[in-house]
Amino acid sequence: MDKRLFEVSLGFSWEPTVISVPHENRPDLALFMFKKNMAGIVWNSLGVFENNPSTLPQTETILQGQAVGGISIDQLSQVKRFGDAATQLIDSIKNVSFRLDMDFAKQLHAVVGKEEALEWGTLRSQQVHIHGVSYVPPAADELPSLAEKGFSFLREQMENPIERAIATFLFMSRTQFFFDCNKRTASLMMNGVLLSAGYYPITVLRETTEEFNEKLRAFYNSGEATEMFGYFGRVCSKLYPS
Repeated sequence: MDKRLFEVSLGFSWEPTVISVPHENRPDLALFMFKKNMAGIVWNSLGVFENNPSTLPQTETILQGQAVGGISIDQLSQVKRFGDAATQLIDSIKNVSFRLDMDFAKQLHAVVGKEEALEWGTLRSQQVHIHGVSYVPPAADELPSLAEKGFSFLREQMENPIERAIATFLFMSRTQFFFDCNKRTASLMMNGVLLSAGYYPITVLRETTEEFNEKLRAFYNSGEATEMFGYFGRVCSKLYPS
């Protein structure tokens, strides 16, 4: 596919990258892997995205509905909300209601961002800036049309579910549709794409935090996503070694 189509529709482009993720013919089998590994996915995601200090055992306990000591109420709530949104994603895969569009992303954000983002479950209404990068996200009044164009392209023009899933994460993260919790919401949408197509889930890994942040900043500034696809390829090799 012409890279210019990526740039026009998503605001960035990349070179084709081969990424291997296990696939099942039935989405419910892939969903089993997501549920089985949900604590690890939540723990890794929050550690990388938000520097949340909860341990894996603490994360497991919180997701079971119990309180833990040693972390703040805000940090505990962050874990719980991400887990609640992951459960909502699970339900949507079960009842075949997951959709790769902004309305569904808003539903997830309403859970992930509740009482943490300035507004939750709705597109941001003001300009935002990303710390540490020169790139400035689109103006708030451009977001509805960007969402419509971008998600339509992802659904209708991208045939490879793995590529579509990672592009979804990068599109949502770079556009900054919400005041906060963009990467968390984007990661759930990414896995919604994978799970609904029968692919196993993928997640960022705490041990790669420095690499992730470095490559994400470079991607934000340049709009060149090949290195981010390479990052996810290496992560998938660690998650699912052949």
